[in-house]
Amino acid sequence: MKDKKWKLLLIGIIIVSLVAAGYAAWQRYVLERQHRSVALAVVYDEVAALARMNGLTTRDALEKYKARGVTAVLIKEPTVREAQQNGEFTLRTGQELLALGDPDIIKAFGSAYPGDIQNDLWYFVFTDEQIFERVKGQLSAKIAPAAGDNVNDPGAADRSGTVGKGAPSPAADGIGIPETAGPAAPVSTASDNDGDNGVRALREWRGSGVYILETAYDWGLLEQMGVGFPARAVEDVQAAGLKTYVQLRTWNQVNYQGLHYVFDQISQIPNLAGVLFNDPVLPGVPDLIRPLAYEMQKLDVPVVQIEFSNQVGLSRLGLLLDKNVVRLHTLTPAEDAKKNYSVPAMVDRFALAASERNIRVLLLHSYMKTNVPDVLQMNLDLAEKTRDTLAAEGLQVGDAAVLPPLAVSRWLLFVMGLGVIAGEMLLTHTMGWGRAAPYLGLLALLLWVALLAAGQVSPGRKLMAFAAVVIFPTLSLALHVKRGGSSPGRAVALLLRTSLYSLVGALLMVGLLADKGFMLKLDQFAGVKLAHVVPLLLLSIIFFFRGDEDGGGWQRQLKRFLEQPILVKFAVVGGILLVALLVYVSRTGNESAAISPLELKFRALLDNLLGVRPRTKEFFLGHPLLVLLFYLGYRNNNYMPLLLLGAIGQISLVNTYAHIHTPLAISLMRSFNGLWLGIAGGLLLIALWRIFKKGTGYFSWKL
Repeated sequence: MKDKKWKLLLIGIIIVSLVAAGYAAWQRYVLERQHRSVALAVVYDEVAALARMNGLTTRDALEKYKARGVTAVLIKEPTVREAQQNGEFTLRTGQELLALGDPDIIKAFGSAYPGDIQNDLWYFVFTDEQIFERVKGQLSAKIAPAAGDNVNDPGAADRSGTVGKGAPSPAADGIGIPETAGPAAPVSTASDNDGDNGVRALREWRGSGVYILETAYDWGLLEQMGVGFPARAVEDVQAAGLKTYVQLRTWNQVNYQGLHYVFDQISQIPNLAGVLFNDPVLPGVPDLIRPLAYEMQKLDVPVVQIEFSNQVGLSRLGLLLDKNVVRLHTLTPAEDAKKNYSVPAMVDRFALAASERNIRVLLLHSYMKTNVPDVLQMNLDLAEKTRDTLAAEGLQVGDAAVLPPLAVSRWLLFVMGLGVIAGEMLLTHTMGWGRAAPYLGLLALLLWVALLAAGQVSPGRKLMAFAAVVIFPTLSLALHVKRGGSSPGRAVALLLRTSLYSLVGALLMVGLLADKGFMLKLDQFAGVKLAHVVPLLLLSIIFFFRGDEDGGGWQRQLKRFLEQPILVKFAVVGGILLVALLVYVSRTGNESAAISPLELKFRALLDNLLGVRPRTKEFFLGHPLLVLLFYLGYRNNNYMPLLLLGAIGQISLVNTYAHIHTPLAISLMRSFNGLWLGIAGGLLLIALWRIFKKGTGYFSWKL
């Protein structure tokens, strides 16, 4: 009687926690439904190249793209090498400059010629003053730090958040960066070296229509350095009535003054929609991540996270910006050249990214295909068809939707965690360790309270979410798999009930991880691979000792197992299962193993037929085999392989919801499709089993 009351109490706690989780999940669902606007963007340099090939101006080409749904343009910051190739300036060594003997250059140097020219230094030669000023400003900010500048601690001047006698900046409160007294300017370019840094500053000379910059900077670093965003590109995008995204390059000697100057220049770009970063490491990371966040915050635009590109510092930057982030997906020209996508395949890929992974910026490169007579028209058609497909999916093409905050209080999280702890206690009792259940539950409760009280909310959320997806599928299978068999109809009903119990863990996980950071992949559910393996280990233990046929107890069962000789057939079966486990684990998680082209085609077929593709391991393996197991019954431990293979479907069902960046509606549809297809497969297996058994007259299920 006492055990029954405890179980009822624990079930009641789980029900209350499900209400809390359901509320959080509903908030997330509403958020996802209300923010479905997607930006279609193209790359300025690539559009300019297409325009030149077709005798058009870049503005004309941009207007054609706009008419077909494009809403934004990405301007990439050119490097020194790229700007030189684009004709913005010429770059010479001192030796080359002296050998050239150009009268205009000699005039620009004046009395400094030829004595001040050094053979081994680099000289930029400009004929456009606007370009000269832009490049000089960028190089001054990136090459020559201000004398005595403390690169690691820009706030050292005043810990109160002020500089000198300036007032504290309210805008900086959340990031802890001081407001500067005024706009930054490039450091002086008149001196030979720059204070205590030992870095030679830029020197400049001006003549009639000729402008010259000198630098001693290392060529390997110099050629990769960005030189700002060309005014011509900015003007063309503005004239076409499109939004602008910029992609900033990292540089080698980052300081606060340099960051301030670079971002001050970016702030002057009209219709700015977001900032991307070009390199594997963001500028200033890790020491200047807070100044970087402060400068980004002043722009009041989102930082853009490039999908599948793990840029060091971006997640931290996004969190410092209160998760003001949008996610971008693209198909690179290199990948297209390798796989030769058709236009419909490209459209499907972009639409899938937007509808199933909350991508809100789709970057369409200009794809150059040798077998296409009109490349510009093909790319215009790609933009138009992508727009139309997104509309058919219920998405709007326009400005990229930025998710607002999703607030879940600690009290609500606490209640959800209680449900996980209650499930853990029920599982412990089911395993036959009833006396230990209260102590383990108390220990888990103290840990949960400590994490929330100490402000370790994110680690606590991930820990509880991991526990939920391990506990409830294991508990559900432990409760529903019995020795006796059942009819086909009851086997299907048992699968549905088992799945419902397993989904308790999924709902608790969704509630616990209901946060904008997880939805944007700034933070991620931890332990995905373990969450697929631990339930299998627990089920093996539970059913191994449950399979004691003569009632000798778990000690005798373990002793009998350890004393058995290892036969070749068991070694072979064990090896096969081990390989299967390795393949299974390698294909789980956020970074899974490579997928064959044949499987990719099969997945695309399922997407086209069903709208949302179910997990292969659910409908093709786990669910059908679990239906067969319910039909046959778990008669003894010879059925262990069938149990574990069937359990994969339940584990996958729950872990589908660990992909927090996938909209809830998509995950629900994926689960539904997996279940009905799995049921059909299970009934087919039962029919084949009956036919086989009837044909042979007798069948003994033994390994």
